[in-house]
Amino acid sequence: MKPIKFLFATMIALLALVTLPSCSDDNNEDEPAVPAAKAIAGTYAGDMECSVMGSASTFENLSFSLSATDDATVAVTLPAFGEAPMAMPSITITGVKVTEANGISTLATTQCTGTTDSGKSYTCTLSGDVNGNTLNIKFNLQYGAMPMPMICSSAATKQ
Repeated sequence: MKPIKFLFATMIALLALVTLPSCSDDNNEDEPAVPAAKAIAGTYAGDMECSVMGSASTFENLSFSLSATDDATVAVTLPAFGEAPMAMPSITITGVKVTEANGISTLATTQCTGTTDSGKSYTCTLSGDVNGNTLNIKFNLQYGAMPMPMICSSAATKQ
């Protein structure tokens, strides 16, 4: 009789396991995913390191802005910084592609050229990512008649 009780108990346990609902980390199956560009849009503030020919400076409490132009593209507005005669105006880099993988949104390396409102030309190469609430951004900026680029980076927090 003992083997029958054991067999009966085993069958009940297996039946319970089969009929129990499964647990899943994906509790938001009905909610659509927010597109990568829209998920990271916002204002980020932090200090920025900037070096020219090995001479480094830190600019404190600057604001960077990311504006979604579509589901996979942002416009990045770099802050104005510095003091005359080396004051840099705010510059907006458009058409920056965004991809997302494993919770990190990557800003594709983007090169652009333009002219500021004051008529000075610039060339900029920008890249970065958003991990959680932190924008990690790097850009090389050649401005006006400067012979060397400014190499700048920041880890700014979403406001």
